[in-house]
Amino acid sequence: PGFSHTVSPATIMKIAEASHADKKTLCMNLSAPFLLQVPPFFESFKAVMPYVDIYFGNESEARVLSEALGYGTEDVAEIAEKLARSPGKKSARPRTVVFTQGSQPTIIAVGEPDRLWSSDSYKVIPCALEDLVDTNGAGDAFVGGFLAGMAKGECVRKCVDMGNYAANVVIKHPGCSYPAKPEFE
Repeated sequence: PGFSHTVSPATIMKIAEASHADKKTLCMNLSAPFLLQVPPFFESFKAVMPYVDIYFGNESEARVLSEALGYGTEDVAEIAEKLARSPGKKSARPRTVVFTQGSQPTIIAVGEPDRLWSSDSYKVIPCALEDLVDTNGAGDAFVGGFLAGMAKGECVRKCVDMGNYAANVVIKHPGCSYPAKPEFE
């Protein structure tokens, strides 16, 4: 949903409620810091929070979220852990929080209000400065790769690898583009 908070909060809420009723996984991308800073958008975000099973965001979005929710920290791993343990509607899975950090490790926390199941960091694929062309779309590419892995039933490590691969390809091309044939194994 992410950017949909700016146009149709009611639609996001209907999607959240339907996902919960049908026992479907609801993913949300934090999308942009301003969504967490503009009061009507943040209110929409907070209303949907209990229904979200998987959050995606980057380190900047994580820190803005921490400030907005009063977490009192700028440590991305700690923010992920607090968000993973935030109250929610009971679903079939514990809440997963995935925060990318550019060239720094990806943070993933999995938890429920009464228990933190795991909190780990995963290295990214290095990119030489001379190969870096355009970072636009890198986060979206990561999410796409990660979710593709989930859809295939892969473990978290493999989902991160798939997300990292997709992001690493995107940043080496102008715009959000890919080569004709991917080389991921």
